[in-house]
Amino acid sequence: MTNTNDDRYLKRDGRTVSKTYVAKRRSKYSKNKKLFTKAYVLLLILLALLSIFYSIYIHSYMKISQIYITGNEMTNDTDIISELGNPIGKNILFYNPSDYEDNINKLRGIENVKIKKVFPDLLNVNVDETYPLFFQDNGEHRVYISNKATLLGEDIDEYKQLPLKEIKGANLRENIGGNFTGSEASLKFLRAIQSYSYFNELNQLNLENKAQIGIMINDIDVKFGDLNNIDYKLKLLDKILNDVNSKSLDITEIDLNNGNDPVVKVNPESFSENLNY
Repeated sequence: MTNTNDDRYLKRDGRTVSKTYVAKRRSKYSKNKKLFTKAYVLLLILLALLSIFYSIYIHSYMKISQIYITGNEMTNDTDIISELGNPIGKNILFYNPSDYEDNINKLRGIENVKIKKVFPDLLNVNVDETYPLFFQDNGEHRVYISNKATLLGEDIDEYKQLPLKEIKGANLRENIGGNFTGSEASLKFLRAIQSYSYFNELNQLNLENKAQIGIMINDIDVKFGDLNNIDYKLKLLDKILNDVNSKSLDITEIDLNNGNDPVVKVNPESFSENLNY
């Protein structure tokens, strides 16, 4: 018979339980509780994170394998890549573009550059470049004008062999590095026309008569009119040229002076009537 006053036993939840058994259970529970302390859990998390980062660092999926460069017309891709710190094969997470942007900005003609990381393995390098695009014969001298409509200087030998667009009749300024003319409308026109595909076929711009700007695109004489509604007229010209090309018409003149009703003159040998838009 159990002695209720025996120190070896106690009542627990209506049952008589050995004190030694309870002590062992508590001791085991205490050990398990101590095993999963906050420090231990944090250590496990840290080890897991280190394992993940190490796997990412050594994995080829995150290594730079492509470089995409835009905006450079005069500067070679190789010259730009050489200033990027040999990025091919480096982990993209640890590559810092800002460490190399200043190097590229020091290259001749480059005004600004932005390097963007495109995960998992691409560098996108966008260059803002100033380069010779136009020239105007000014008496005995040839004057060069940039894509940003700034004056580059006179008789620059290295520019003479470039396929530049000719400008006629512009009132040129003399401040090198500044706008080539004081006409804001002419500046806007020169910058805006470059965004259209037909600019590649442009031979000459005549800015002498501000009421009748002339454009030669291949053998097509474009009477642009004045420099009002520049954006609308340039878009309209683009639409007309695309339509003409799709119909394989041989045209000699486009007159934009009639507002919404431009006139297109077709070579009589290819078509017998004028096209009125």
